Amino acid sequence: MYTMYEALARERAQEQAMLAAQYRLSQQLVTARRWRRLAVYSARRATRSQRRLTEQLSADYQLVG
Repeated sequence: MYTMYEALARERAQEQAMLAAQYRLSQQLVTARRWRRLAVYSARRATRSQRRLTEQLSADYQLVG
């Protein structure tokens, strides 16, 4: 009789371990996606900022020259 309960307990433990691993994987994917979006946003902002700075400096140079 105990073997049936032990088998059920082992099966339940394996199922819980598998679900925990799947949850960790999904959280890692969400985190990676979030960091990728942040990196893309940051790169775009840096490009935009650099372009504005270049335009501003060239306009200032034209005013002085």
